[in-house]
Amino acid sequence: MSVTSPMLDNIRIVLVEPQGALNVGSTCRAMKNFGLSHLSVVRPGCQLNLDAVKMAMHSTDILESARIVQTIPEAIEGSLLVLGTANRRGEYHEPNLTVQEGMLKIRQVLDKGPVTIMFGREEWGLTKEDLVHTMGTMRIVTDPECTSLNLSQAVLLIAYELYQTFGNPMPLPNPFADDPYEQPATTEELARLFNHIQAVVTMCEFKPLLNGDGIIQIFRTFFHRSSPTLREVNLLMGVFSNLRGFMRKFVKDPL
Repeated sequence: MSVTSPMLDNIRIVLVEPQGALNVGSTCRAMKNFGLSHLSVVRPGCQLNLDAVKMAMHSTDILESARIVQTIPEAIEGSLLVLGTANRRGEYHEPNLTVQEGMLKIRQVLDKGPVTIMFGREEWGLTKEDLVHTMGTMRIVTDPECTSLNLSQAVLLIAYELYQTFGNPMPLPNPFADDPYEQPATTEELARLFNHIQAVVTMCEFKPLLNGDGIIQIFRTFFHRSSPTLREVNLLMGVFSNLRGFMRKFVKDPL
């Protein structure tokens, strides 16, 4: 059962002249991962054949329903906002936005109608002739030593940001939610652990005579910060109990 936000249904992904069927299939998979379903392909330079199907995996429905068109105006028809993708500046790229800035711009119109995000060819991206149809571009910030991204990877990153911003990211259910041993340890259980720790560090003469409780307070602070579960506290109780029992063979227990 899909739990995708209705807002994502207003997102359109457009690939302009993709050259590789594998990339188109991977794009479909990336879209499916993040709740997108509307794909248009402008003048594909490849056959959307078995290679595309293999990479699409469980998203073949997106591949099969993709619109194949000959012009960009056909692909963006009815859109309220069209953003291209580009990793460089220039008169045809402006305003050139970060992905985060692009999400803010998309938010302004997404509940009112379709928004199209356009991706260019694998080798050289969108041309100035393509960009005249856009209202700005988004750039995925990368290390300046390597700014070129694989086409489907670029789609994946943008789709992820769209889903985080406009989708319904669901936390994974906690498989141990009803296990009492996976609940936070109580103060009483922690106090018993601290007593065991104190006994062991005293027996092994680690605890100094001067301000010895300061050492134990460091342990207290550490465990309080880490919020251990009952299972973890019980494990440590067992460890320190065994240490204490072993040391009793050689050292007199002062407690």
